[in-house]
Amino acid sequence: MSHFWAKFQSSGGELFRLDTRIYLNNIDAPKQSDSCIGAIVGKNPGSAKPSSSTGEIQPIQLDGDKLLPTVRNIVTKAYVTAKIAIPERGYVQVLNLFYLCNPILSQAVETISQITTPPICKSESGHFPWVWYVWGDDHVGFRPHKERFSKIDADHRFFFDNSVKEVKGSSPQNNEFARHTQGLKHIYVVPYIAQLIENN
Repeated sequence: MSHFWAKFQSSGGELFRLDTRIYLNNIDAPKQSDSCIGAIVGKNPGSAKPSSSTGEIQPIQLDGDKLLPTVRNIVTKAYVTAKIAIPERGYVQVLNLFYLCNPILSQAVETISQITTPPICKSESGHFPWVWYVWGDDHVGFRPHKERFSKIDADHRFFFDNSVKEVKGSSPQNNEFARHTQGLKHIYVVPYIAQLIENN
């Protein structure tokens, strides 16, 4: 059983993590009927690793990756705040600017810039009740990858603007700091997500 699932793919000697899901409840295995309740857009997969060599969706070994459990905690708190039952098989889809696994960001940006057509997660073409942007500051290496996410199909888009310390209900512009979850006080975003849950 696990809360965190993904597919891992090797390409050109590099490892990519695709279709990453944060389930709010422990599950034995994902099903096609599972409900995507929202999505986050981060930089790239960091230290989390596959639990087996298969290309099928599988539990993730977090290996110190704090983003996934932090998002689960925040969204779970939002359901409690909204006084709405947590969907039994509900999950948050994890999207990334690029899907190359490397916790050293400078190396990841350099490597991905040399790959002509890096793998893209098919789930990006789906529809989401809400999308939360957490890709951090305006790193020049991110800009070529951001355009995809300004067109994503979602009912609501938001991010925590670190420069003004408040949630903005839109996609971030290139020069805006979409705060990562690391060190982010939950009280800044839990009420906002709870309101989205209540309104859906």
